[in-house]
Amino acid sequence: MKMHLRYSDTKGKVLYDSEELGSEFIVQLTLPTFIGGLEEGFSMMGEGDSAVFSIPADSVFEKTFRQTLPPSVNKGDFLTFEVRMIRIMTAEEYRKDKNANPAKVTVSAIEQQSIDIYLVDNDVRVEPSRPGVYYIEMKKGTGECPMHGDSVEIKYTGRFLNGEVFDGSAQAGENLKYQLGDGMHLPAWEDAVSTMKEGGLSRLVLSSENAFGKEGFGPVPPSTPVVYDIELIKVGKKGKQ
Repeated sequence: MKMHLRYSDTKGKVLYDSEELGSEFIVQLTLPTFIGGLEEGFSMMGEGDSAVFSIPADSVFEKTFRQTLPPSVNKGDFLTFEVRMIRIMTAEEYRKDKNANPAKVTVSAIEQQSIDIYLVDNDVRVEPSRPGVYYIEMKKGTGECPMHGDSVEIKYTGRFLNGEVFDGSAQAGENLKYQLGDGMHLPAWEDAVSTMKEGGLSRLVLSSENAFGKEGFGPVPPSTPVVYDIELIKVGKKGKQ
């Protein structure tokens, strides 16, 4: 489904507007995350339809967006969703449209909303390096910059958008040590580490398509965006270790 979507709080404050961002949302229709959820509303719409839905804020943020409520929204409030359906596609039509218009490829509407809310709440103002990948340099390093084949030592923390920690050096009891480019880590992670210098600290915000996908992995549920804080502790140059 390709649509424009806007939603606002009980005071009429617009919390999200896809048209203001100059983007169209593409979302795959799935089973509702709760009774009366957004997905039920989408399923009743046809191409060209416009609709307004009133949905409990705590349910949609907890079960659909998987985020805590923003400061302007209270538990028990209802959000107003305004939807304009642009196009409904079969899986095959979507694949053809995606291949014909690669620049339009985006992460799912639900995930992008969650990521955008996280960025706003944390005052992050960076453009994605590619759809669903946000790289934020928090501290510039001054040491060596790793290259393919170099050994790296990394202190890291993996979190969900709501701040809950699911992985990290503290949980493992030691820093992560491996050879850059070993093929065992997320491509977006490897790209981030390869741009850092010793002593640097970066934050990586990833959509599920750039992380653990529709299946999830271990403690990470399916279709879940993640945030990594990555500190490059040490670089061992290839051949000098």
